[in-house]
Amino acid sequence: ALREIPHLYLAVKPIVAYVKKAISHMYGFHTLKLDRNQPHVLKYSAEGGCNHTGVELHHDKCDVTANLCMSRSTSYVGGGTYFPDARQVVRLEFGEFILHPGPLVHGGMNISSGNRYLMVIFANDAN
Repeated sequence: ALREIPHLYLAVKPIVAYVKKAISHMYGFHTLKLDRNQPHVLKYSAEGGCNHTGVELHHDKCDVTANLCMSRSTSYVGGGTYFPDARQVVRLEFGEFILHPGPLVHGGMNISSGNRYLMVIFANDAN
């Protein structure tokens, strides 16, 4: 959780506020609730014997998920978020984010080299 890293959390607070505004606007939520572990960072790595190169299909236990890309697409090979219902892989560029309903099944495509970082926010309608 980024809250546990005070200086880093202060740096991302404006970004989190912007993403929360986007969620409220897109989903019509007046008040959002984030648990204490939000936002958090996922690291996918194909280096140094790391086995975390992707995430199998799953759904999130929240109303809305935001994934913000923190890596340049040239820093890894492969990757992206796969949405089987749309038969689509979404590859974000550095600084871009995607919002999707938490219950929507998705997965993190494997990378074959480099490192991929995502800042993830699980948000719930507080009402």
